[in-house]
Amino acid sequence: MRYIENLSIEKKNTLFELMRTSKSYKVRKRAHAILLSSKKYKIDQLASIFDVDRDTIADWIGRWERDGVLGLQDATRPGRPNAKDVKVD
Repeated sequence: MRYIENLSIEKKNTLFELMRTSKSYKVRKRAHAILLSSKKYKIDQLASIFDVDRDTIADWIGRWERDGVLGLQDATRPGRPNAKDVKVD
């Protein structure tokens, strides 16, 4: 089984804060999943809770392990920016 192990108090606090205050629903959901993983929830259980594929959960855990908090953010994507992100003079 794959879990997040040895999550420090500081990292737990950061994840709790992200879960409560992030403007991004996706970041809040990912932070919550990481916290539950640190409580030994299995990937299949997390996939069911968050209604995503188990590979998605494994990806979130891998990104957390590799990049920490930055790994919870959406990756930048090529292409035209969203209309809300475009400045109009």
